[in-house]
Amino acid sequence: MAEDSFQPARPQSQYERVAEARRRFATLMKFVLVAAVLTLAGALTWFHLMGTELRPSFVGAIVVTILGSLVLAGALMGLVFFSSASGVDDSEDDES
Repeated sequence: MAEDSFQPARPQSQYERVAEARRRFATLMKFVLVAAVLTLAGALTWFHLMGTELRPSFVGAIVVTILGSLVLAGALMGLVFFSSASGVDDSEDDES
């Protein structure tokens, strides 16, 4: 009886797959940005507590380094996931 009620999931269109992949990419980037800001706040707090003089050039360098590296890493990781989830790289005919 239970087998009769089973219906396979409707295959997603390419548009739906891309839309879902974009949503997941945006969510990942939000998490990465929050993590980067928290890391930045922690680093600046640690430098302040250690008695380091926080000159504007030093703070700017720390901001660019931490935010730049974490956001770039998150974006590249997210693009790999986006490419895989959206099916853009899937090929109908294998040329190899």
